[in-house]
Amino acid sequence: MRQFEQHKALKSENLIVGLDHPDDGGVISIGETKIIQTVDFFTPILDNPYDWGRVAAANALSDIYAMGGEPVSALQLVCWPREDISFDILGEVINGGLDIMAEAECTVIGGHSIDDKEPKYGFSVTGVIKDTPFLNNTISENDKLYITKPLGIGIIATAIKKEMASDEEILEATNNMVSLNKEALRFAKDNKANAITDITGFGLLGHLTEMINGTKLSAEINSKDVPVINGVKELLKKGIYPSGSKRNLDSIKEKLIYEVTEDEIKILSDAQTSGGLLISLPSEVNINLEEVKKDYKIDVWEIGEINSKYNKKINII
Repeated sequence: MRQFEQHKALKSENLIVGLDHPDDGGVISIGETKIIQTVDFFTPILDNPYDWGRVAAANALSDIYAMGGEPVSALQLVCWPREDISFDILGEVINGGLDIMAEAECTVIGGHSIDDKEPKYGFSVTGVIKDTPFLNNTISENDKLYITKPLGIGIIATAIKKEMASDEEILEATNNMVSLNKEALRFAKDNKANAITDITGFGLLGHLTEMINGTKLSAEINSKDVPVINGVKELLKKGIYPSGSKRNLDSIKEKLIYEVTEDEIKILSDAQTSGGLLISLPSEVNINLEEVKKDYKIDVWEIGEINSKYNKKINII
């Protein structure tokens, strides 16, 4: 959830994160407890209704993990064209969402539904945090950058709509989207991360731009080290590229320095749904990626670093 930078609403004296700084969720202090709040819902991106529900839940939970929190409760948000699509299908969507919420040990305590011409599904999630929240721009010079899921979801989703995605591509994309970022957060905490954000609608480069915003630092990305879902590069060559991803690239292009191909930049700007975490770790931390996979049961990729070489821009090599 991105907070408004300018807002006339009353600002609570208990507000820790929100309004003044756009981040993945809002954080408010109630006594000794810090509460994280976020909300996300969207139209179907998969043909399988159960999988759509699972993705919607994992996506909504991701903001809680990106702030360093533990999800506690959630409310379902449903928009449904009751005259056009049966409630049996809605039942499958809800079952998918509830299964992921159960996996996250997050209690769904209710929700709200309305009639709508276009189906939409998602959650408002509340989490708690015992320590200082992770912000998206508390980076330090020479930090190493890691991501925890491959890119290409936006391109796959567009290919699905055009009936151009293979079963294997859909399965790989689905498995990535329904995977929780819980263990990725544990990895970040255990290695004393300076900053975290999740890679969602703004794409890797958009969220990395947010990381360096408000700082005097820049970033460098090794494009060859960035993981990509199988088949995405071939789909891109066939002209499959979502309009949201194009807007991402257009909005940040002036902040980029690169000599790689335009296709590589497009993938780095691709809008993700339920993407992985982008984690900035101190330079002195040594990571054995094989040990990480063994200990946390997730894949992690080192993709670049934070530095001050490029005048607050992103250099892609």
